[in-house]
Amino acid sequence: MRNLSVLEETAVALPEGVRVLDLCVDAVESRTFVVAGDSTATAQLLTYDRAYLLTSTAALPFAASERIAGMHFLMEREQVVVALESGDICTIDGSGAVDTVGTVDARIAAWRWSPDDEVLVLVTGEDRLLLMTADFDVLGESPLAAGQREDAPVSVGWGARETQYQGRDAQPEPESVSRLSGDDDMRVRVSWRGDAQFFAVSFVHQGARALRVFARDGRVHSEGEGAETLEHTLAWKPSGRLIAATARRAHRHEVVFFERNGLRHGEFALRAGTGRVRELSWNAESSVLAVVAETRDGACVQLWADKNYHWYLKQELRARDVVRAVWDPEESLRLTVVCARGFVRVQLHSAAAVAHAASLESNAAACVVDGARVLYTPFAHANVPPPMALHTLDAPMSVRHVAFAAFGAGNGFALLLADQRTVVLYACDAGKARPRELRYVELPADARARQVAWAERDVLVSLGAGGVSVTDVAAGSTRVCAGSAGMGLAVLAAAPLVGQVLAAGAGGRVYSVALDASEPWALAQLPAPCAEVDAVACGALGAVVVGRTARNQLYANSRLLSAACSSFFLRRDMLLFTTTTHCLRVAAADASLVTGAGAADGDGDEAAAGQGEARRRIERGAAIVLAAPAGDAVVFQMPRGNLETVRPRALVLAAVRRMLDAR
Repeated sequence: MRNLSVLEETAVALPEGVRVLDLCVDAVESRTFVVAGDSTATAQLLTYDRAYLLTSTAALPFAASERIAGMHFLMEREQVVVALESGDICTIDGSGAVDTVGTVDARIAAWRWSPDDEVLVLVTGEDRLLLMTADFDVLGESPLAAGQREDAPVSVGWGARETQYQGRDAQPEPESVSRLSGDDDMRVRVSWRGDAQFFAVSFVHQGARALRVFARDGRVHSEGEGAETLEHTLAWKPSGRLIAATARRAHRHEVVFFERNGLRHGEFALRAGTGRVRELSWNAESSVLAVVAETRDGACVQLWADKNYHWYLKQELRARDVVRAVWDPEESLRLTVVCARGFVRVQLHSAAAVAHAASLESNAAACVVDGARVLYTPFAHANVPPPMALHTLDAPMSVRHVAFAAFGAGNGFALLLADQRTVVLYACDAGKARPRELRYVELPADARARQVAWAERDVLVSLGAGGVSVTDVAAGSTRVCAGSAGMGLAVLAAAPLVGQVLAAGAGGRVYSVALDASEPWALAQLPAPCAEVDAVACGALGAVVVGRTARNQLYANSRLLSAACSSFFLRRDMLLFTTTTHCLRVAAADASLVTGAGAADGDGDEAAAGQGEARRRIERGAAIVLAAPAGDAVVFQMPRGNLETVRPRALVLAAVRRMLDAR
C-alpha cells in the first residue's frame, strides 16, 4: 500500500561542451566522482561534495574518446579505479595522483568489483574470465564458456527419453531455439550477489545469450535455463534470492528472474510502449528494481517494487538524455540518474497515500500507484486486499505523487503525473462510489513539481525546483511563495486536523504554507529532518507537529517519542505508531505528547505489551496503513503484502466513552 515519493531532486550540470563518461559514488562522504570530457581533449575526474559543489579536478592519462569499461570507488583505499576497454587500469587517490597499475592485453569486455571490494572480476575480449585481488594480483584465469558446473548430474542413460518406448504415434521432441533479441547490445555483463560469494555473467555464446553463475573462486556453479530471447541486462538481487534479466517475446517485453541454480523463477511484464532496456539495478535493501528503458518520450528510469507476488511501477523518473542509474551503497532509497551532460541526485521515501480528514463521512481511502493506474480502496466500506482494489483508475501517464484533499470529508484526491506539471483532480462521494474525474490543472512549465497538496477546493499547493507554489485552480494562476526557494524544503503534506499545509525543510524546521503565497512561517523545529509530517491541535499549545525521520525516529515538536518507529498515523484524538520491536503504541493526542505526562517512550518496556490498553503486540514487520478517523479499526499491511484489520483496546474504549457521553 506504499508509494515512492520524491523528497529531493537535485540536478547538476557539467561545464558547457563536457559530457559524462562514467560515474561512481562515495557513500561515506557523500561524494560523487565523474569521469568527463569532450571528444577533442583528455578526460578529467571531477569530484563533487555532498552539497554538489565541484571540489577538485584531476587530469586522466587517456582521451575522452576512449570507451570506459567501468569505474569504482574503493572505500578502504580512498581510490577511484577506472578501467578502459582498451585494457588499461588506472587509480586516482585523494590527492589527485594518477597511476596506471596495469594493462590487459586482450582488452576488457566487462568488469565488476565484489561488494566487499576484495575481488575483481574481469572478462577479456577473448572471452576469458580473470579474478584479481584488490592489489590487482591474478587469482585465477579460465575460459568463460568452458568448464562443467560443480553440481552437474552424471547420466548413464537410464530413464532417458530416447531409450524408452513412446508408442507408434510418438513425435520427436522439438528443440528449444534460443536467439538474440534485436535490442541486444552484444556486450558482456557481470553482477555479484550481495554477500560476494557468487557472481553471474551474461554473454553471447554460439549465437545466443547465455547466463552462467560462478563461485567466488571462479568455479562454474550453474548455467541459466534457456530463454528464447534473453537480453544483455543483468542484476543480482543483493539479498541473494533472484537474478534479474530481460527477455523480449513476440507479444511482450518481460523482466525475468533466475535462481542461483540457473532455473527460471517468475517474471513480470513491462508496460506497453517500453522499448529497449539499457540496464537493471537493485537498491541496497533489495526492495526496488530500477529499469533504465527507452520509451516514446525518451529514456527514463522506472522504479518497480513487489508485494503479494505483484510488481508495481512506483515511479517513472524522466530526465534529459538518461544514460544509467546508480544506487547509493548505503542509503537504500538514494539514486543518481546519470545523464549525458550531468547527473540528477534523487532522494526517495516510501509512504502510504491515505485520507487523513477527521470526518464521519470519510471513506478512509487509500491510493496505490501502479504506473498509469491508481488502485483506489475505501477501507471504511470495503477491505480489498492488494494487488486488487475496489476501483482501478487510469491516468494519461505514470503517476508521480498522490495527495488526498484537506477539506470537507477528505475523500477527493489529486494525482501529479510524471511530466511534473499536470495534476488530475478527482472527487468521490461517501460510500463505494467510483471516483469521478473533475478537471486537469496545468502547472507552469518550469515548476517541475515533485509533490502536491490539495488545500482547498480551488487551491492547489505544489513543491518543486523553485520552492512552494500556490495555484488558483479557478483562475488558472500560479504564484511562488516568497522565500521558499532557499528553504531546502523536502516534504509537502496537508494537515487537515489543523487546517494547514505543512512544508518540512532539510534542517528539521517545519513551515506552514500561506495560501496567499506570502512567505511560509515557521511552525515547529524538529530535532532532525523528517520524511513524514502531520499536525494536530492540542488546546493551548496550538498545533503540535508529529514527524518521523527516515531512520525511524518519531518526534512531537522537539520531544522524542520513539527511536524505533516504523510507521504512524495521527487522528484527532489518538496517535498510533508501530515500533521495530513489533508493538503497536497508542497515545492520546493532547499536551502530553509534548510535556511527556502519560506518553512514555515506546522502546524500553516492550515486554509489557498487552498489559495495558496503550500497547499491543503485532506481527513482525507490520506497518500501519490507516486508522478509521472516528471508528476503532486500524488497517495493517504485513511484510508479505496482505492486509489485516484489528481493533485495539484503546480505540474500542475511546469509542465506548464517546457513545456514553453522547447519551
